[in-house]
Amino acid sequence: MLTVDGRAVEGGGSLLEACRAAGARVPAFCQDDRVGPAGHCRSCLVEADGRFVAACTTPARPGSEVRTDTERLRSYRRDLGELLLSESTPRGPVAAEISAWGATGERYGRASGGGAKDRSHPYLRLDLDACILCRLCLRGCEEIQGQFVYAVDGRGHGARLTWGEGPFAQSECVSCGACASLCPTGAITDADRERAAVPDGTVRTTCSYCGVGCSLEIHRAGGEVARIEGAPSPVNRGHLCVKGRYAHVPARHPDRLRTPLLRRGGSLVPVSWEEAIAFVAGAFAERRGKLAGLSSSRCTNEENYLFQKWFRAGLGTHNVDSCARVCHAPSAAAMRRSFGAGAATNSIADVDIADAILVAGANPTESHPVLGARIRERAIRGASLLVIDPRRTELAAIADVHLCLRPGTNVPLLNSLACVLVEEGLVDWTFLSERGEGWEEYEPFVRRFPPEATESTTGVPAAAVRRAARLYGIASRPIQVHGLGVTEHYQGSEAVMLLCNLALLRGAVGREGVGVNPLRGQNNVQGAADMGCQPDLLPGYGDPGDPSVRARFERAWGRPLPSRAGITLPRMLEAARRGEIRGMFILGEDLVQTDPDSRRVVEALRALEILVVQELFLSETATLAHVVLPGASAFEKEGTFTNTERRVQRVRKAVEPPGEALADWEVLCRLMAATGYPQSYAHPAEVMEEIASVAPVFAGLSYGRLEGEGLQWPVPAGDHPGTPVLHRDRFARGRALLARVDYLPSPVLAAARGGLLLTTGRVLEHYNSGSLTRRTGNRDLVGGDRLEIHPEDAATRGIRDGDRVVVKSAFGEARASARLTDRVAPGTLFLSFHFPETGTNRLTSDVRDRLADCPEYKLTPVEVVRESRGSSRRRGSPLRGSP
Repeated sequence: MLTVDGRAVEGGGSLLEACRAAGARVPAFCQDDRVGPAGHCRSCLVEADGRFVAACTTPARPGSEVRTDTERLRSYRRDLGELLLSESTPRGPVAAEISAWGATGERYGRASGGGAKDRSHPYLRLDLDACILCRLCLRGCEEIQGQFVYAVDGRGHGARLTWGEGPFAQSECVSCGACASLCPTGAITDADRERAAVPDGTVRTTCSYCGVGCSLEIHRAGGEVARIEGAPSPVNRGHLCVKGRYAHVPARHPDRLRTPLLRRGGSLVPVSWEEAIAFVAGAFAERRGKLAGLSSSRCTNEENYLFQKWFRAGLGTHNVDSCARVCHAPSAAAMRRSFGAGAATNSIADVDIADAILVAGANPTESHPVLGARIRERAIRGASLLVIDPRRTELAAIADVHLCLRPGTNVPLLNSLACVLVEEGLVDWTFLSERGEGWEEYEPFVRRFPPEATESTTGVPAAAVRRAARLYGIASRPIQVHGLGVTEHYQGSEAVMLLCNLALLRGAVGREGVGVNPLRGQNNVQGAADMGCQPDLLPGYGDPGDPSVRARFERAWGRPLPSRAGITLPRMLEAARRGEIRGMFILGEDLVQTDPDSRRVVEALRALEILVVQELFLSETATLAHVVLPGASAFEKEGTFTNTERRVQRVRKAVEPPGEALADWEVLCRLMAATGYPQSYAHPAEVMEEIASVAPVFAGLSYGRLEGEGLQWPVPAGDHPGTPVLHRDRFARGRALLARVDYLPSPVLAAARGGLLLTTGRVLEHYNSGSLTRRTGNRDLVGGDRLEIHPEDAATRGIRDGDRVVVKSAFGEARASARLTDRVAPGTLFLSFHFPETGTNRLTSDVRDRLADCPEYKLTPVEVVRESRGSSRRRGSPLRGSP
C-alpha cells in the first residue's frame, strides 16, 4: 500500500495510476493509454517522499507518501505553464489547464508564432504554433501504426516537430489519424474536427470496410456522421485506418439512390416501392425454377440469413451465393478438408504473442490496415517476419525473409518449405502422432521438393526458402495469415491445404499465438458464409443433402427444401448465357467491376430476362438492371457482422437512410411477403434469435450477449463464453490430414499474350469497387488505378513513369497510368481495380480454383504498350427493354 494525499491505495502500477485510483486530479498532457509512458511534458509531476517525480513513469512503490497539490507543486505548474506559453499557443483542454494554473504568458513573454502550418492533406491539418512537443503524435505513429512519419528536430528552445521535406501530403503518412486523435493541443487535427459540429449523439458500431471488424464510435450531428473515433476493443484497441476513420460517405451524398427505379423504354425511372416490389414478385413467379441470387458480404448477418432463406424456402432453390465465392471459398474448402472446419483458428490478438509470423499472399498494411499495423509493430519488437508475395509490399520490405515468387507458384514453394522442415527434423512428432494422419504417405511425397528442385519454377533462391523454413521451424509460436494471393489461383484450395500442412508439422494449431488464419476481405465475408449464402451449405454449415439437417430447417422455415445443392456464381453466369437462369437478384455487389472477365459477365447479365440490383449507388452492374432498389449503409441500420476471427459484433444505426431508401432486411421482408412467403420480424434481433435456434454453432448468440466486445463462434449455449481458439483438444474431423498436392500450372498460361504476368489487388486508400471511397477525400489521396511495372520492363517497351498504357490479355484490355517501381520483380505487373474506367477485370480470365470455383484473379498473362493518342475503350451499354 501507499498513500496519495493521505488516502491508502494499492501499488503495482505507476504513480499516475495510483493517483487516479485515489481520486486525485493529476494533469498528464503526454499520457494516453494507447501508448507507453514517456514523461516528456512534465505536467504530471507530484511529490513522492518529498521529491518531485513524473507520475506517469515512476512506479507506485509500497510505503510511498505521495502529494499531488502542494504550494511547491502549484508554483512549479504555474512556471511550467509560463514556459509552455512562451513557446507555443496550445488550444483546447491543455490551454484551459494552463490557465487554471495561473499562467498568463507574462513572465517569459508570449510565443511569437511563425510555426509551420500545413493544409495540404485531404484530412489532416497541422499548426505547429500549438505544439508543446509532448510527442504523443510521434509515439502514436511509431507504437500504434508502426510508422515513423514524425521526428523532433533541434534541441531546447529551438526544438520543433517535423515530418521531413515538403508538404505533409507528400510525407510517408498513411492517414490513419492516430496523431490527430492523440494530440492534446490542436497542433494536429483533422477536417472532421475542424468542422466543429457539436455532436447530438454517439453510437458504437462496427466498421463496414475490411474483415478486421474494428469497433467505432460514431459522433453524429444534424442527421449526418460528424466524426468517427476508434472504440476500445480486442480487435483494434481504439485504432482505425484511413477508410474507417475518414471515408464515411454522407447519407445525403448526391449519388445515393433514394427511390426504387424501374426500366421503361430503355431508361431507369423512379417508381414507388409498391410498384417495384410487385414487378419483381410477378417476374420471379413467372420464372420460378430458373432463378439465382447473389447476396452481399457488405450486408449484415441477419440480411444474409433472410436472403438465403427467401431463395431456399420462398423461391425453392439453393442457387444462392455470395462474394465469399470469389475470395475465400478456397480457404473454407481447404481447411474443412485438413481440419474439419473452414474458419480462422485463432484471434487477431494472438499476433501480439507470436514469435514468428508467416504472411502468405496478403498485404495487410493496405488491405487490412489495423491488423497490418499490429503485425508490423510485432515484427519491430522482434518476431520473425516471413512474407510470401510477388511484390515487395510494406511488410515484405521489413521482413526477415521475403520469398518473392513468380505468380501462380505457391504450391511448389509451400511444398519446399515443408520439405525443409521434414529434412531438418523441425517437426513436432508428438503432435503429429496424437492428432494428425497421413504421415506415412506424406513423408516420401514431400521429400521430393527440396528448394533446389523448385527454384527454377518459383524463382525463389533455395537459400531463402531454407532460411524461412528454419525461422518458422524454430519458433515456439508461429502464426500464419494468408490472403487472396493464395486463394485466387487455379490451385488456391490446394495451396491453403499446404499452409495447413506447415502448421501441422510444427504442432501450431489449437493454442494461443499460432494457427492458420485467412484474412477475410470484406467486412462480413465470414458472416455471409456462416449464414448459408453458398449453394451447398445451409446456415451454420449444415449440409442440405443430409436428410436430418434438411428436416431441421424445413421444420423451422415451414417449407420443403430441395435436396440437391445449387450452383456457384460462376456457374450461374454460365447458365444465364445459356438461358437456363432467366432471373437474378444481386444484393449489394458490383459484378461488372469486380468479377473476372468483365465482358463475359456483361454478356450473362444482358441475357437475363429480369435482373434486380439492390444498392447504395447506381453501380456498373445496377446500370444493367431492370429494377434497382435503394438500400441502406451500415451506419443506417441494425444488425451484426462477423469478422475474420469469427467475432460476431453489433452494428447499430447512427443516421437515417436518405429519401425512401430502406434497410436491406426490411426490403427483403417486403419481397418475401410479395412472393408468398411472409415473415413477421419487427427487428433484426428477432432474426438473430431464429439463427440461434436453427444453427447449433450460434445457439448462444443474442443481441444482449453481443453487447460490448461480441463473441467468437462456436457459441453453443447461452452461457458459453465463445471460442477464441479452435481445435484445442480435437479437430472437427477427428485427426487433421496432411495433404499431398502436386503442382499443376494454371491453364491460363496457355493464353499468354506476352512475357508479363499480371496480379491484381487493393490499395490502402480504396476498397473493392471503390463505390464508397471514390466519393470521399480518399480520391484526393489516390485518384486512379496505376499499373506497377519494373523499370527494366518499362524501358524495353518505351514506357516512362506516368505514361498512359494499355494492358492487353487474351480476354480484354485495360487502361491506366504506369508507375515505374521495383516493388514488382521484372516480368510481374500489379494493377488495382477500384476505378471502373480502368477496366481491370476485363483482363482476368474465367479460370477457376479446381475445388472451390474461385476465379483466378492473381495470374493473367499480359502485354503492355503505351496508349496512342485518341484511343479509347468502348464501354458497354445498359440492358434495354423489360421482361
